[in-house]
Amino acid sequence: MNARLVAAIVLMALGAGLSARRWVQEPSQERRSSAGTIAGGGAALCSATGEPGTRCELPNGRASTIGGVPIAALGVAFYGGVGALLLLATLGSAGLQRQVAAIAFRPIAVGVVADVVLLGIQLFVQHDACALCLATYGTTFLTAALLFRPLGPDSGAPDPAERRMLLGGWALATAVVLVAVTVGEMWLRQQWHAQDLQATLDSPAKRDAYDAEQAVVKFQASPALTFDLREAPRLGAADGPIVVVEFVDYLCPFCRQLYGGLDEYLAQQNGRVSWYFKNLPLDTECNPTLPSNYHPGACLMARGAICAKNEGKWVEFYRAAFTGQFENPGMAEVTRLGVHVGLDRASFGTCLRSPETIAAVAADVAESARAKAQGTPTLFINGRRAPLWTYIERLVTVESERLKL
Repeated sequence: MNARLVAAIVLMALGAGLSARRWVQEPSQERRSSAGTIAGGGAALCSATGEPGTRCELPNGRASTIGGVPIAALGVAFYGGVGALLLLATLGSAGLQRQVAAIAFRPIAVGVVADVVLLGIQLFVQHDACALCLATYGTTFLTAALLFRPLGPDSGAPDPAERRMLLGGWALATAVVLVAVTVGEMWLRQQWHAQDLQATLDSPAKRDAYDAEQAVVKFQASPALTFDLREAPRLGAADGPIVVVEFVDYLCPFCRQLYGGLDEYLAQQNGRVSWYFKNLPLDTECNPTLPSNYHPGACLMARGAICAKNEGKWVEFYRAAFTGQFENPGMAEVTRLGVHVGLDRASFGTCLRSPETIAAVAADVAESARAKAQGTPTLFINGRRAPLWTYIERLVTVESERLKL
């Protein structure tokens, strides 16, 4: 067996090992971006450290890629494929070995040129040449030097059957190498995804950024629905380009939280946002879709809101409902609330019991069911559901950017 052929095989194995180590140690930008995309936006998660003036950066010397595949992974495939060809040649005659060495020299020469280009990029563009990179380049250069001259005297053409067997074995070995590289890259991407997601879950600031990004993704993917807003009370702009529909329960503590900052928020929107309200009392008296009665008395409060709207007093009723303290309010308590905001006791009481008012609440509940709004507050921005009401500002900003406001 020719010593130079054996040395070339050893160098190819060494190059494959060095490339594999680079491949595993140096996360590519694309791989991390892919993991970040799955997890909800890599850059945003990375920057959400919660500490002013700090940011999370990718490691220095991150791998360059071609078509999203790290060059180190392509190196493993290159060294593995050429090495397999040379190794199979050792099973054949001297003539076959000589011919295979001549064939293998061509891709290795191309590899030398590619390594020179990569080295130039690292030295003069990235200003960072890693030791493993230099070592892999060295294996390519040495292998090219070993195979530059013929392995020995010409002993004639190899047997055609022998050559066919070698080519068949090499095709199979190359396919195995490519499959291994593909599976390896998929596994590494999965590992980066798991690590990034775990880091996100371990950090409250990153978790919040993750949830916000997920809300944006779900919001943009949701279908746009239409709502009948002709009789719905409104805050904010009369005809804003961004229409928010809130399904509200006047006994819901989260609706109360949203109420607390809504006036200030709408005042900052400069006429961009029209905010409409629909009733969704979590009370089985008027909402039969519920498995249990979460807010007893919420149906009466919803009727009171409709009666107040009919008399031009909805805003006062809305504010009084969320600034007062109500727990399982009955007819008397809701009536007192109506009188407090300036409504006539007798006419308000009659309105609370009227079939028209009950039907109006039922219509809102039915509309919420069609929109699959199961909790409160549930918000829709220009017809698209906001997955998390706590990120309403972020989602309105996303919608503003979409509309180029």
